Amino acid sequence: MTTREMLRRSGAAIREKLGFPANSRATELAPGLDRLAEELAWGSIWARPGLPLDDRMLAVLSALTSEQRLPQLRRYIGAALHIDIAPRTIQEVFIHCGIYSGFPTVLNSLALANEVFAERGIVVPDTEMPEPDGEALMTLGRETMHSLHGDRSERGYAAPDNATTGPLYETAVAYGYGDIWNRPDLDHRQRMVCTIAAFTAIHHLVQLAKFAPSALNIGLSREQIVEVIMQTAPYTGFPRALNALSAFNDSFE
Repeated sequence: MTTREMLRRSGAAIREKLGFPANSRATELAPGLDRLAEELAWGSIWARPGLPLDDRMLAVLSALTSEQRLPQLRRYIGAALHIDIAPRTIQEVFIHCGIYSGFPTVLNSLALANEVFAERGIVVPDTEMPEPDGEALMTLGRETMHSLHGDRSERGYAAPDNATTGPLYETAVAYGYGDIWNRPDLDHRQRMVCTIAAFTAIHHLVQLAKFAPSALNIGLSREQIVEVIMQTAPYTGFPRALNALSAFNDSFE
């Protein structure tokens, strides 16, 4: 059996596990496109060892929402449900990535997800959200920020004496770290997977270099961080993933 045949078989197995049929539409679009997708996306990326399937799905959802690839996002929302990722978890991925890619992406992606849920007769359970007051929110934000980044949490644009970035960064600390990073239905490890994938997709390499070492503090290994970055490549481009891998490597040197 050739290497390409092996990739095609392993890719087909992953595709079927996610509930996707054989890609007849790709065949209609261009000759051999279905085989290319089977080998390149499913066989070469999705079937790699080293990262659980759920984490790979979180990375893909994060990349697609961050870049607003909405037709593809609709398909992967369905695939996430197929592998038993909870609807509330899917919603939280979009809310979390909106910190980095903008609030309009949250609205667009949540509206799309709710359409998919309604089509499938899924009732999303309500979740009680904590609402600490302003001072408690800022305290929680600073605690979360320091637990993630340690002494790197107050450097550069995050420095408390930075008069230019300070007013905006205070809001980021309160509502990014204090509120969104502590919402239910995604734990900190899962949120870090989403963060790394989002930064890779939207080419935010400075932020990636800050967060990637912090991922080690909450349960991700260096190898898993590499896999999260690689997972985005078929969806937002290999150049962005390669640049992100370089930035990640530089952050440790």
